[in-house]
Amino acid sequence: MSDYYVESEAITNLDVLKKNWLALQGHADCSFFQSWGWIGNWLEQIAKPLSPRLICVYWHQRVVGLGIFVPTVLRRHLVLYSHSMFLNEAPFDGNNMVIEYNGLLAARNHEAAVYQYTLGFLLQHYPTMDEYFFSALTTTKDYVESAADQYSAKVKIICQEISNAWSLTLDYPGNEVNDYLATLGKNRRLQIKRSLRLYAQEGGVQIEAAQTPDQALTFMDGLKLLHTQRWQQSGKGGSFANPHWDKFHRAIIKHCFPDGEIQLLRVFNAQADIGYLYNFLWRGRVYVLQTGFAQEQDKRLMSGYVCHVLAIDYYKNKGMAIYDLMHGDSLYKKLLCNQSQPLYWLVVQRKEWRFLVEDVARVVVRRLRKSDEGI
Repeated sequence: MSDYYVESEAITNLDVLKKNWLALQGHADCSFFQSWGWIGNWLEQIAKPLSPRLICVYWHQRVVGLGIFVPTVLRRHLVLYSHSMFLNEAPFDGNNMVIEYNGLLAARNHEAAVYQYTLGFLLQHYPTMDEYFFSALTTTKDYVESAADQYSAKVKIICQEISNAWSLTLDYPGNEVNDYLATLGKNRRLQIKRSLRLYAQEGGVQIEAAQTPDQALTFMDGLKLLHTQRWQQSGKGGSFANPHWDKFHRAIIKHCFPDGEIQLLRVFNAQADIGYLYNFLWRGRVYVLQTGFAQEQDKRLMSGYVCHVLAIDYYKNKGMAIYDLMHGDSLYKKLLCNQSQPLYWLVVQRKEWRFLVEDVARVVVRRLRKSDEGI
């Protein structure tokens, strides 16, 4: 008989779940997005009305794995319906909070078993569910794939997307802005130095961190203004166009700021605000979640680069280890960072005839498009 067993329940008491989650995350290698700071607020603000299910994996009556699965019905190609469950997210009906570095919360040395027993439990106890979504995984994708292999007669695994997450290790020599700039390519280094000089001519450039939750929310207002202005110029609304996103992150700021897990930075000179950064701080890592930068008429004033460079220097001197710009292949991330890792969006799908038809149709459409393009 296995030493592991799994239970599932509706989430009715957040206080009990919080206690168990906090206890387990202390024994897990997890990101901020798997911590109670994110998960607790996500449950309260987003997931609670969506009938989420809590999966608990036990080893000798000790909790070694936790995950929250949100059920929904997806409609694809107008006619195909799929009963699905999403791990720690609800990316539908405006509820997508864009989680990264996702995965089951698993105690160290129990990760493979937690994934294996979780998937086996889901397949057995939720037989009406067709697909299970594990989004934005790093190396934990290996555990999902290994678990799916154990049930290969029933399911197949699909990789929907791969995207690089970009970050910078803050172990370069020195503790000055110029020390970091020395690590960049010559052209970009000179451009940023010129931009810093031009901003300095207008009263110098300073960086400050919000000191209270109220000040952090004020900084968030400034970030929202600059962020929205930039996106509206391109004909889009930006993140704040989603009222759920705005409400969710303001709640995180209120609840997590006192624990030192949230920081908002303001970069400014005597004339105006240059930009704001909204960051998560977790185990020596700075997750840059959202930014708002001034739209300058003078293109030599590179507000975004200036803000990031000053933030990198700030966190270097605070003893942080990694400055993480997260996923997406924007050029500035590649230029500022010195490492990347892939994120994977995986789906474990039951082997059913309607999905086989979908796969065949997808291949036919792809071939027709190539034919039309003369390939």
